[in-house]
Amino acid sequence: MKTRIFKSFDEYESWTERFNNVSDYQEIPCAIDDGWKVSVDMFTECKSWKTALRRFGKAFAEINSEIIDWVECIKESCESGYFKDTTGWKPAWTDDVEEVKEFAKNGTYSYGVEETMEGYWYVYLNISGCYAGRTAK
Repeated sequence: MKTRIFKSFDEYESWTERFNNVSDYQEIPCAIDDGWKVSVDMFTECKSWKTALRRFGKAFAEINSEIIDWVECIKESCESGYFKDTTGWKPAWTDDVEEVKEFAKNGTYSYGVEETMEGYWYVYLNISGCYAGRTAK
């Protein structure tokens, strides 16, 4: 299926409202690129996470040049038994909310690979700032 690209979450939500059921659009790979943050996700039916991740890479390779490198990193993580990372961007030296917020101004990331039911996989990647090859304004 052809990847859908949106410039904002509002634009994406307007598009989803045209459908009666989530199942009508959930298998369409979608990308939201607002100029700072890139959010990509897809569902796919296949036998393994490796195939799901390969399809994910193909669906989003043209969206942002950093995505192919991220797919390789996610693959290595999955091979080590870690199928998601939502906090790896945070500084390890502090839990101070203000310091973490300041650190996040340079960018954040999160990703996951999940088998939602047998043979049906959900893959997502959210990157912003330096993790998306972008610089702060």
